Amino acid sequence: MARKALRWLLPAAVAAAVASQWQDLSRYVKIEQISLGRGHPDRVPAKGRHAYPTGPGAGAPDGTGDFDSARRGGPVSV
Repeated sequence: MARKALRWLLPAAVAAAVASQWQDLSRYVKIEQISLGRGHPDRVPAKGRHAYPTGPGAGAPDGTGDFDSARRGGPVSV
């Protein structure tokens, strides 16, 4: 019984994951085609998912994360 359920649930879960990321996947493929010289920039949609903070103060504090000066070779902020 569990094997029958797994036969249906596993493909359904994979299909749901692909469907939820379809816009980003198609954009990625079009960008890859451009980098290989087989695409045109007009075919890539401008809209994608944004991973930016939703409002002010929602990001990481200054001097941390990607903008950590010590990570870039600057002085270590304490």
